Amino acid sequence: MTNTTKRRIASVERYANALFQLAKEAKVLETVSSELTKLRNLMEQDINMMSVVQNPSISKNRKINFFNLLSEKIEMSKLTNNFIGVIVKKNRVKYLLEIINSFDDLLSNLKGEKNATITSAKDLSEKEIKDIKSQLKDKFNSDFNIKIIVDKSLIGGLKIQVGSQMIDSSIKNQLQLLKEKMKEVA
Repeated sequence: MTNTTKRRIASVERYANALFQLAKEAKVLETVSSELTKLRNLMEQDINMMSVVQNPSISKNRKINFFNLLSEKIEMSKLTNNFIGVIVKKNRVKYLLEIINSFDDLLSNLKGEKNATITSAKDLSEKEIKDIKSQLKDKFNSDFNIKIIVDKSLIGGLKIQVGSQMIDSSIKNQLQLLKEKMKEVA
């Protein structure tokens, strides 16, 4: 891991922890979490929004105005809106999604839960999700918050990310492993 990556990760965690502590003191953890989830969903669905957030040529003032308008639209609290203003001013807004994910991890830890991201080639049924949650609970001895991502390029199977652990049973991965073994033999 490079020094830049380490600094970025530490920076993301510091900002997420600062927001978490402020929200906890103000007794608005669930409100802030809900607002951040709305914001993350918007950012993941709207490519134009991501380009505004990540574009260094857009001035800080324009980004702050953009987020102020967005704040009104999704009715963000003053705490969340001010926090976003701070990370824009500190040139950390490009890490907003990672900060939101880190905040979610802190909230889950407080509740005694873990987060898992499941990437599947197709939509999963409620029963399949329930079965996966049950297996994860058995393996990690914890309740889980699940985020589902559909990626048709996997062909079939699943990828499950729990913290730094990755369980990859996708057909795409199995084909890649087979390809590498065939190269070794040849």
